[in-house]
Order: sequence, then structure tokens, then C-alpha cells
Amino acid sequence: MKWLRRFFRFFASLKFAVLILATLAALGAVGTFVESTYDAWTAKNLVYHSVWMYGALGALVLSLAAVVVDRWPWRARHIPFLLAHAGIIIMIYGALLTLLYGVDGSIRLEASGAAVEQVTVGETEINVYRSRTGDDYEKVFAEEVNFLKSPVRPGKPFLIKAKDLRVELLESIPYGVAKEQIEESKDPLNGPALRFQLSNANVSEIDWLLQRTVFTRAEKQIGPVLITMGGLWTRTPEINEIRLFQDESKKLRFALYSRDKVAADREGFIEEGKVIATPWMGLELKVLRYFERAMQKYSVEASERPTPKTVPSVRVRYNGIEGFLLLNNYIKVFTDEWVYLVSYQNKRVPLGFEMSLRRFHRTNYPGSFRAMEYESEVDYDDQTPVRISMNEPLKYKGYYIYQAGFDEPPNGGRATASILSVNRDPGRAWKYIGTTLMCLGVISLFYRRARGAKSPATGSAVMQG
Repeated sequence: MKWLRRFFRFFASLKFAVLILATLAALGAVGTFVESTYDAWTAKNLVYHSVWMYGALGALVLSLAAVVVDRWPWRARHIPFLLAHAGIIIMIYGALLTLLYGVDGSIRLEASGAAVEQVTVGETEINVYRSRTGDDYEKVFAEEVNFLKSPVRPGKPFLIKAKDLRVELLESIPYGVAKEQIEESKDPLNGPALRFQLSNANVSEIDWLLQRTVFTRAEKQIGPVLITMGGLWTRTPEINEIRLFQDESKKLRFALYSRDKVAADREGFIEEGKVIATPWMGLELKVLRYFERAMQKYSVEASERPTPKTVPSVRVRYNGIEGFLLLNNYIKVFTDEWVYLVSYQNKRVPLGFEMSLRRFHRTNYPGSFRAMEYESEVDYDDQTPVRISMNEPLKYKGYYIYQAGFDEPPNGGRATASILSVNRDPGRAWKYIGTTLMCLGVISLFYRRARGAKSPATGSAVMQG
């Protein structure tokens, strides 16, 4: 058993411990540099969740365990040492449980009250859906990807195959600046697109409104006016609305609805170059471009570092066409028998119950439009409605759900969605236990040293007396 003794002596040695601590310190320094240069997500993937960090923490656990075994048989004086070492090991075990089974993501609750039962997390995946008719899709392919750790490089494409589908991911771009392009389409499943100008004597807004499919609804809030096009629709009397829709001949019609009214103030046809006067603040709607069927494309320019405008993307090729697929977007691919949707998106994990937004309340700072505090009243899992805020989270089925933010139109107006932060940490209790044991070990160590320091002095005084 001499070899076993030498094994434990090596891993319990001071040299090995110093090497581990130096490695952890170096990794921490590199992580801090990467985070300041890039962002927290990059540092997490390339440093803190790298094989080097896992190896260093594994070596630390091995060293701590070897030191504990090497001190056998244990005495009472070993109690502080054992508590501290056991505490560190238990904390690392708790962190491992969090890594493997924890959930850290967000939920977006629409103002419409639609129920949500999935959490969006930071990890990404490629999904493929197919349909024969274009309105009832089934998932046929799913693979988790991490293009930061395993990038797709030119010349080594990532292939996606599903029956008669072949899509090549040619290059991953972790930080890209995307430029939107709206083009006319011949696909009967694509919806219309409208480039418009909404202006008065003081403001002017020019933008596109694209209905991505004939089944979806497009909307855009500009100041006091909500512009909607296509999709299922019901009148919301609390808002001023410009409603756009195609008739059977694919001509575009409009209807103007004022706040607190159900009936339209004005209706008619709309065409390129036409100006429509609205009853709100002298605003006029002018149609600059109109496509009966349109599609959205992107061109992407790579950036060295992330900025608020950059987005992860992938250069793709399908049916002889090259384009770009942005994160949380999709491309549509047609074959002889199927319509495929290929998406690159943040992973969604089941929440285990449904949540929906009942009411969103926001309080602004006096004299400004900047939010001072906000909270959401939500329905969940057939329970009594509850209010969620930053300081009052919902604790349910192991989840901690906080108010994280909200979405609002660029030019102000009512919130369109409430953003909730969702966290589930199965290792939390173990980390608390480990921290407690380590603190007890440190306290007992100082207590024993203080007690030992008093004993000789007391004995000397007795002898002198």
C-alpha cells in the first residue's frame, strides 16, 4: 500500500495546493479581463465554464480530500480543519448541482394575457420544423449548439439533414451587426410589407411593418398610435389604432380607431404615395412602399467585440441560396413535399406550470417618463393571482421568479410585455451548508488558538504565585 500512501501524499502536498490556487487565480484574472473586454456571457463560456476551470476545481476537491485522508486518524484538534475542508467540498458539490440541474432564464409575458409555460435560457440550439400546409409544424430536428466554444469555420460547414432537407451552416458570427432588408416575395405563405412615414409638424417616423406570414399579426407603437396589420384582431378601445388589412383582391385597406371608440372614424383603401390624415395630433400616414408578399433578409457585418447592436448569427446556404440566420430567428426552406423552418434560438426549458399576465403596473419618477418601480400581477397554475416585483419574488415549486423589466415601444406608450427573471438552484441548500461548515471551522480554529494561548500564561502565573 506504499503507492497509495505516496498517491495521497502527492495530492495532499503543499506544492500541489499552491499550484491549484495559482491556476484558479490565473483563471480568475483571465475571466475578469475577458468579461471587461467582451461581456459576461463570453467570459462564462470561454473561461468560467471551460475545461480548465472544471479541471482546477476537480483538482482542488481531490487535494482537499487527500489532505483529509492523509491526517487519519483524526483527533479533536483536527475538527476546525475537517469542518473547513468539508465545507469547501460541499460548496463545490452544490455548484455542480446548479450547473447540471439549475435553471437561470427569463419569461416574457405578453400584455395580451397569453399563457407561457417555458423558460428561455442563455444556451442556444438549432431546431427544424416541417409542415405540408405551412400552418401546422412538427419538430424533426433539435441540437444544442455553442458557437462560442465550438465555432463553425469557413470550409468546415455544419450540416443539417432531415429527409429531403439539406441546410449548411457555413460560418458562425458571435458578434454581428445586422442590416434588415425587405424584399418582394412570390411565396403565397408570406404576408405583406409596408414602408410608411408617420409625421406631423414636430416629428417624423419612417419604418417598415412586415407581416411575416399570412397567419401572424404585425404591430408597431409610435407615440400615441398603434399600427397593426394582419392576423387575428380584436378592437382594444383604450388605444388609438391604425388597422391595416388585405381584402380578397390583396389590396390594402385601412381603418382609423380613436381611443374609447369601437367603431372606425374612417376607412378606405391605401396605396403607394397616398397620404392619410389622422385625428391625432395632426399626424399623417404616408405609404412609401407596399409589397403584397414580402420576405425579410439580413446582411451581417462581423464585429470584433459585442455592443448593444450586435447579435449572434450564422451564415447559411440552402437551395443554392446564401443568407444569414440571426439568433431567435428562422429561415423558411421549400422542398417538393415539405415546408421547413430552420431556427437558431435560445433554448427553452419546461417551467412545469403556466403563467400569464393579468395586469402590469408602472410608476414613473415625478415629472418624467422614466420608470421608478414596476410590478406584475400574474395568474399561475390555477393559484390565487400574485404580485411580483424586484423585492417580492414568487417562490413556487423550487423557482424564484422576480420582476426583471418590461418591453415598451421606442416612442413610449403602454408596456407590451413584462419580463420576469426565473431561477431554480437545486444546489442552494448545499452551498449554504458548505458555507456554514467552513465558517464554523474558521471560528473554531480561532477559538482553539485563543484558548491554547491563554493556557500557558495561566500556568506560568500559577507557578510564579
